[in-house]
Amino acid sequence: MKKYFLEVIVFITGAVVMVLEIVGSRVLAPYVGSSIVVWTSLIGIILASLSLGYWWGGRIADKNPSYKVLGTILLFAGVLTSLISFSNSFILSFVQESFSDLRVSSIIATLILFALPSLLLGMVMPFAVRLRLKSLKTSGKTAGNLFAISTIGSIVGTFAAGFFLIAFLGSTKILNLLALLLLSCSFLAFIYKLSVVKSSLIFLLATT
Repeated sequence: MKKYFLEVIVFITGAVVMVLEIVGSRVLAPYVGSSIVVWTSLIGIILASLSLGYWWGGRIADKNPSYKVLGTILLFAGVLTSLISFSNSFILSFVQESFSDLRVSSIIATLILFALPSLLLGMVMPFAVRLRLKSLKTSGKTAGNLFAISTIGSIVGTFAAGFFLIAFLGSTKILNLLALLLLSCSFLAFIYKLSVVKSSLIFLLATT
C-alpha cells in the first residue's frame, strides 16, 4: 500500500479540485448569484491558480523533491480550504457591499476565497511526478499515469459533488470534509519515509 501513496494523494487532490470548484458556486451564489459571469470568474480564477501552481510547484520540486515539502503544501491547502467555510460569509458580505459590478465582485470574491487553495493544489502534481520519476526513459509513462489518476479523481469528484455531496451534506460540511482529506494526504506524505511501526504509532497518537 505504501508504494501507492503518491497515487492516492494525486487521486484525492484531483477530486478535491473539482469538488471545490462546484461547491464554490454554491458558496458564492447567495451573494453574487450563479450566472454565467460568476461561473466564468470561478472557472477562470481556479484554472489560473492551478497553472501558477503547476509552474511554481515544478520549480520547487526540482530544487527540493522531498515528501516533507509535499506534506507541507498539502497541510496549508487543507488549512486554507477549512478557512473558506469560516470566513466566506464575512468576506462575501464585504465584497457585495464594496463592488457593484458583478464581474468585479465575482472575480475578487473568487480570488480571495479560492485562489490560494487552488494554487497549492496545483503544486501537488509536479511534485508527485518528480518524486515518482526514477528514470528519464520512463518519464512519459510516469507523468501520463499520474495525470490519468488525477483526472479520474476529478471525474469522481465531479459526480460525487453534483449527485450526492451537495444534496446530503451542504457546502460547509463539504469544505470541512475536503480539508480533512487534504490533511490526511499531508499525513501520508510526512510518514512516507517512516517504517510501518513508526507510522502506526504516529497515527495512534494523532487520533487519541
